[in-house]
Amino acid sequence: MEFDRFDNPIYSAEEIVQQLHESQEWSDFSAIFGTSIDANYTLLGWVIEEKLGADPELADYQRLLKAIIAAGGVVTVKGQQYEFETVPVVDEVVEPEVPRDRNGNPLSESQLRWSEYRQFSESHSMQECRNRGRIDSGFASFMRKNLEREAAGGVGDAVENLNQRQQVSAPPAEELVAFAAEYHKTSTEKLRQLKRADSNPFGYQDWNRKFEACIAAGLI
Repeated sequence: MEFDRFDNPIYSAEEIVQQLHESQEWSDFSAIFGTSIDANYTLLGWVIEEKLGADPELADYQRLLKAIIAAGGVVTVKGQQYEFETVPVVDEVVEPEVPRDRNGNPLSESQLRWSEYRQFSESHSMQECRNRGRIDSGFASFMRKNLEREAAGGVGDAVENLNQRQQVSAPPAEELVAFAAEYHKTSTEKLRQLKRADSNPFGYQDWNRKFEACIAAGLI
């Protein structure tokens, strides 16, 4: 490196270009207009040659890059207008969240399918579940197992054993028809709540009485 008579450093053209590549202006320019794009690199050489002439200083380069960025990459060289190519925007790939069990282990395919069956049965009416079961053997198996589990456990927390038929008068036919119609429109989860003493303490007995009457009448 040489120094002038005032002891100021005199940088060579190569040293100035090196400083430019390490500057914030070059970093900003490269982030917007990729310098690895051949057309951009060629166009930048034309702009520097025409706008800066011979022996430009570092500050000259920096001002030029700022001006190009401010103009959105549009420049006029040799009487023609050109535009720098921008760096293609690559959409960030978001990895889908993997469902896990309570121990943090990824759910298997069969567990995921069983979970989907459960969500469907809790958010759809019994009739909709039956319709799906006719065309989806896996879902039909899920429904059968659920019914077997409920049958084995009675009515859950209900104090009264509803499997023992009680000597009560049957509801009127119109009432049963209305009950059956509502039953077919109600989700499985809601039906479970209606039949249990803990979730329907003041109405579960009447609900189960009508339910069994509907079964006996072939309405359900």
